[in-house]
Amino acid sequence: LQLKSNPSCNFHNSTSMAQELQPLKKQRTDDVGQVRASFLERFFAKYEFTCKHMLSCSDSESWKMREVLQKADSECQSLWEGASLGYTESLGDPLLLQEIWRHNRGAVLRNLQLGQRKAEGSAGLSYAEQNVLQITTCVPVEGIYVAMHQLLKGDDLVICLAPAYQALYEIARSKSCKLLEWQPRYDGDRNFWAFHMADLKVLLDENSAKDLKMLVLNSPHNPTGSCFSQEQFDEISSLLDSLKQEEAPILFSDEMYSDLLEARPTNVGKLNSIVLSGLSKPWGMPGLRMGWLLVQNPKHFERVAEFRDYTTLCLPPQSEILSVIALRNPSHFLDRNRHIARDNYQRLQAFLLSLPEWFYPLNQHEHNSSLADFAAVTLFARLKQPLGGFNEHVPPYLQSLPRLSEHLAQTYSVCLVAGD
Repeated sequence: LQLKSNPSCNFHNSTSMAQELQPLKKQRTDDVGQVRASFLERFFAKYEFTCKHMLSCSDSESWKMREVLQKADSECQSLWEGASLGYTESLGDPLLLQEIWRHNRGAVLRNLQLGQRKAEGSAGLSYAEQNVLQITTCVPVEGIYVAMHQLLKGDDLVICLAPAYQALYEIARSKSCKLLEWQPRYDGDRNFWAFHMADLKVLLDENSAKDLKMLVLNSPHNPTGSCFSQEQFDEISSLLDSLKQEEAPILFSDEMYSDLLEARPTNVGKLNSIVLSGLSKPWGMPGLRMGWLLVQNPKHFERVAEFRDYTTLCLPPQSEILSVIALRNPSHFLDRNRHIARDNYQRLQAFLLSLPEWFYPLNQHEHNSSLADFAAVTLFARLKQPLGGFNEHVPPYLQSLPRLSEHLAQTYSVCLVAGD
């Protein structure tokens, strides 16, 4: 959680009350084939760069370009000075792909060993490292769109964590997939959100007549901050492997926040896994627009790669070089933001406790005893009803949470996203 000021904003409080109380309409529709507008991004389009105070950013504190370049080794310095504005390789520069592989190699080999032991009862590795995983760079949200556009079709059964970043379920919804929500439970005694494995098993049991096409995970989870441990990821993988269906389900794992945790639980390399990661969130480099997909199944990779020819095609060389610098200096770029996240979590806890008429306490760090460490840059603070404790003579801006969000933005230049 990061409170950001926007010194370059041009906010002027000249909005009338009539305008103020008109929150964005979500325009819910079940039209087949229609991808709805992103509710979150449309709200940010109004306020992200006009409000002075940003309380709902999903990324960590951003680095300046000069700070990244200061960590360049001689090879990267030479690449930067000689970089042109020409096209780059569609999958990504080989040097960058090599650094992405190095960043994930230990986890990939660990998960592949685990999978092979299950299949053969042997700990031996019978593959060449260069053939175990396919990697393509992409803009992060592009990775979601391309994978789901290519691999899902109407009436496919998809299970997705909910609430979630809209792209993680919207493409499936627009393609008329059967979409099931795996929702977290709120522990009212200890005040945290957690996903329970038993709930996933119930969803699978109740829908066993139909093959599962895709399970969509996101950990650390946006917005609740709930995280799966490596043991829980392994349990989920075993559960999917046990399903009696002709084609194994796709495990799409959004791990954009995974580097917040030093242990970095991951599904990379697991059977039929597609892992999305990148430099936007804990790395503090969203302006690079640098993400990547790590795809275990070559057939899935081919479908994804061929469609990228119609989206970004390739990424800027400057973004690639800066990404190589970052991946060669992970501790430098991650430690600062991990510290900020943990420090601001304590500040948030104190703030919520100072307003008991408005908020429940939040102890999200207690939600998973199997985690070696905890950090989050998005958390789901729970408001009490009625808002502000008003039982009568309720001000218009407290009649709903979206109206309160509009009021805070337009009256106080505070950007705070409503949960609904």
